[in-house]
Amino acid sequence: MRRFLTAGALMTAVALAAATAASAAVPSPSYQLGGIALGSTFFGTGVGSAGDRGSWQATMSADPATGSISGGSFTLRSNNRSTLTGSFTGGSMSVTSAAPGCGRQQFAVSASMSSSNGPLLFTGTLSTFRVSVRGVCTTLFATVQGSLAPAPAPDPGGGGGGDL
Repeated sequence: MRRFLTAGALMTAVALAAATAASAAVPSPSYQLGGIALGSTFFGTGVGSAGDRGSWQATMSADPATGSISGGSFTLRSNNRSTLTGSFTGGSMSVTSAAPGCGRQQFAVSASMSSSNGPLLFTGTLSTFRVSVRGVCTTLFATVQGSLAPAPAPDPGGGGGGDL
């Protein structure tokens, strides 16, 4: 009887170890993100397409004159114990609406990222809330909403119609 119990316990331990290894945590393929920004640091929460939830933090470098995104970093930690990390490799942001004076501004954002999940694309809206301080518009804080998804595959034909 003791051999049966020992063999049963051993088989259970092996099965649990195999199940844990087979279900290694991986990030969702895409996420819906929301958060706030203070300066060039962003942080918030996200919901993955596989149902996981997580918190994220990012920094982004952009040229205010051109709206060109030149770099930055991104980290998302999910409740399924997976982590998604990446670096912004380029992109742009453009004003879509602006209140008169130093009011709220909205920007459309599109940023490419190289990540531990492969190439990703962030698309979303950045809203800045500004006030006048001694005659200069100053951003108090900003909100961001958007999606992070696999980047579209490059067009193998170069974008042309091609020959028949």
